[in-house]
Amino acid sequence: MKHVLLGIIASALICTTGHAQTNYPQRPVKIVVGYAPGGATDVATRVVASEMTKILKQQVIVENRVGGSGTIGMDNVAKSKPDGYTLGMAGVGATAITPYLDPNPTYIPTRDFTVIGGVYRADFLICARANLPQKTLQDLLAYAKANPGKVAYGSVGIASPNHVQHEELARLGGATMLHVPYTGESPIVPALLTGQLDIALLTVNAAEPFIREGKIRVLAVGGPNRTPAFPDVPTAADILGAPDYTANSWTVLIAPRGTPPAIIETLNNALNTALALPEVKERFTKMGLSLMSGTSEEAQAFVSAEVDRYRKLVKLNDIKRE
Repeated sequence: MKHVLLGIIASALICTTGHAQTNYPQRPVKIVVGYAPGGATDVATRVVASEMTKILKQQVIVENRVGGSGTIGMDNVAKSKPDGYTLGMAGVGATAITPYLDPNPTYIPTRDFTVIGGVYRADFLICARANLPQKTLQDLLAYAKANPGKVAYGSVGIASPNHVQHEELARLGGATMLHVPYTGESPIVPALLTGQLDIALLTVNAAEPFIREGKIRVLAVGGPNRTPAFPDVPTAADILGAPDYTANSWTVLIAPRGTPPAIIETLNNALNTALALPEVKERFTKMGLSLMSGTSEEAQAFVSAEVDRYRKLVKLNDIKRE
């Protein structure tokens, strides 16, 4: 009799849990963004959240928790209850670089997160000030090699993706450049326009208006393929003869590890449905973003591969979080 009662109780619990997951979400869902309002990550998240609200029939809200190059927001997600009601929009730095440079990280992405799905990739353009004497990437690298520290580049912060990617570019060219870190992409453009910087990795969205006006020159595309915005500009990988060189940023939607698989599947379906909408595709394209839809498993494998790639790049280029 005791075994029968235990079986009935266990079955009831399974049914109750399954029913709760099937009916998810039953209250508003929060997506944490580790960056300030108005940036590409914030804007893209709000576009996705608006459409997911309609799909899930529950409010999906965006909360900005700024600081630590995105890590403060992602730490909040890692420590949240794994019930599907606190998610994170995680970028390269907070997911694949910064936590692995900290001797005492507050979270470890591959241990503490489940990746719901990919959201977007933004390929960088290698841009130069308009009056830079060197007209090609090859000429620039040759000059930087012959004049160590004379070419200044800007990044969005120490150990940020474009810091690592600039240093790898210099390493491949046998050059040494001067790193000037900023607090975001916005101040880098004026610094390039006024000649305080020689080069910078910029998103298409940030650089295109100034390139069209002749105020900034584009030397190469950082992504694996040429960009529709500037189809005649070759990739850095082709110029350098280094097929593995990639300069871009990416964003994935994450949940705390332990979130039930049924909820992850529901969120993945909602995310992919939102990304497939023509109006979302058009908005992202105008922002210079490429969609990264797919399964949770594919996104998890992508992030794991990127963590391995950045670990190698950080070691090769002696990047330290200082």
